[in-house]
Amino acid sequence: MRPPSKVSEPDQAPPYPFETIRLWYVSPFGGRSPELATDEVGVNGEALKRNTELESRDRVSVGVSGDDPDRPWFFQQSFEVVPLDARLPKAAGLSPQGEVVFPEQAFDFVRRPHLQPRLGDAVVLKGTAVKRLDKDPEWLAELLRKHVRRPAF
Repeated sequence: MRPPSKVSEPDQAPPYPFETIRLWYVSPFGGRSPELATDEVGVNGEALKRNTELESRDRVSVGVSGDDPDRPWFFQQSFEVVPLDARLPKAAGLSPQGEVVFPEQAFDFVRRPHLQPRLGDAVVLKGTAVKRLDKDPEWLAELLRKHVRRPAF
């Protein structure tokens, strides 16, 4: 991954999102759009293709930099990545440089109090699970069955 270009360098490629650690991408928060479903997060389609290894419909967990509670990945809410283009004009307008766009939902501040960034705040897209884990991890159910016991009442 390349870092964002300097202001003096003419570069037509969107600078965001950029990779910080393997399969974790940081991008500013661009706003909220009613065009996205509750479990979707949008990023400029060209920026997604050029700057990440994420693909359309991959599932990622999302966090706000500096305000992300530590939770195991299977407790984190996942979002489907949506490439923004002319099909979603309002949402695409919020992500001209590759900014992250969240869905606009009523009472979202109650449902997801940890995902309430201000415009321009750094948002982290965590794609590690989608690229490194099986789609249907049978091994996880077996592991939990061995190590988690039901209480004897």
